[in-house]
Amino acid sequence: MTSRERVQAVLSHQIPDRIPNGLGACETAGLHIVAYDNLQKILNTPWQPPRLDTFMTNAVFEDSVIRAMDGDIMLLASGNMCPSPLRGNNIEQYWKVQKLWGRTFKVPVCEEFEERPDGTLVWKNRGNAICPAGTYFFDPAEPTDLLIDFEIPDPDKFHPCDTYSDDFLRTLEETARKLYEETDLSLCLGESITDLQVGPAPGVGSMILMLEAPEVYHAFLQKCVDASLKQIKLLDQAVGKYVDILSVAHDFGDNRDVTIGPDLWRKIYKPYYKQWFDGWKSLTGMKINLHSCGAISNIIGDLIECGVKILNPVQTSAANMSIDSLKQRFGKDVIFWGGAYDAQLIPEHASYDEVYQAVYTNTKKLGDGGNFIFSGVHNLPATIPESHLKAMIDAYKAARYY
Repeated sequence: MTSRERVQAVLSHQIPDRIPNGLGACETAGLHIVAYDNLQKILNTPWQPPRLDTFMTNAVFEDSVIRAMDGDIMLLASGNMCPSPLRGNNIEQYWKVQKLWGRTFKVPVCEEFEERPDGTLVWKNRGNAICPAGTYFFDPAEPTDLLIDFEIPDPDKFHPCDTYSDDFLRTLEETARKLYEETDLSLCLGESITDLQVGPAPGVGSMILMLEAPEVYHAFLQKCVDASLKQIKLLDQAVGKYVDILSVAHDFGDNRDVTIGPDLWRKIYKPYYKQWFDGWKSLTGMKINLHSCGAISNIIGDLIECGVKILNPVQTSAANMSIDSLKQRFGKDVIFWGGAYDAQLIPEHASYDEVYQAVYTNTKKLGDGGNFIFSGVHNLPATIPESHLKAMIDAYKAARYY
């Protein structure tokens, strides 16, 4: 099977010749750019400065790395996440060299960083976000006041994006067509549409609003659904014949449960997800990849009812998210993308053999009966040891056959 045929088989709930590898193929199934830099060395691919994709400082996976690790899916674009195109001809003009953490990377030309004398990094055009010396992630410059006073917003003043420029659509179409014709990889379009992560009040205020003025929240969500469906129609016309997967995100859980509770989630969100995904499926054949972190087992059944095709990640370290339980309850109805390596469960001091065995076992369990795309849990951190990366790739290649 080609990579594209392999992925399309899984998307049709069929068992292909082997488990497809989706590491790095969406914005939440990859590696921090430092870890990706190490992966290039492990795979012995020609070195290229890793490119920074999103605020999560994850890397763009290049074709050479995808091939070397036997990857099957390529991320086409990150429309909402990355201000520069990821693929296509003459894209170097949109990227510039940037030193971060003592290494050489490339970042979109609009991104501005500053390194202070003590080694602290400041992401200037991202609200002066701070990455303290010796760490690898950026935090807001000022703590968010989750309980700040707010006024109930007016939905009539809310106008979510519902279109794209002709230049964006034309360039996306040309790039997708070229990749479709010149590679056998499956294409995933990253987070590029208006989603339902609307927060009409800051922090905890949104949760209060759900209880005190739910009609306002419903109005916001309805506008998001309507806007997104207009965008999906445009994207389908441009790239629907080339792209297999379209990603969207909404973080519902923490490490304990659905953050607002499953009952309130069903009252507030479920009707709009059902409407949204029904409309989505009527407009395009691009399959729904929903990213949602945390302990969401209590609403996975609801998400399947709404029409979710792929669920990413499989956060095995969260409560009630064990692989055995998830596969038993939902393994026939939804495709799990990720779960082979959970950085919260595998300590950095673990040996190559320990990591190999864990990834091998997880991959076999998740792949049992099909409906699995290989990757870690979310974007693996900069501090993941090189031996762990090697063990992960080696274990996948050994466990991928059914």
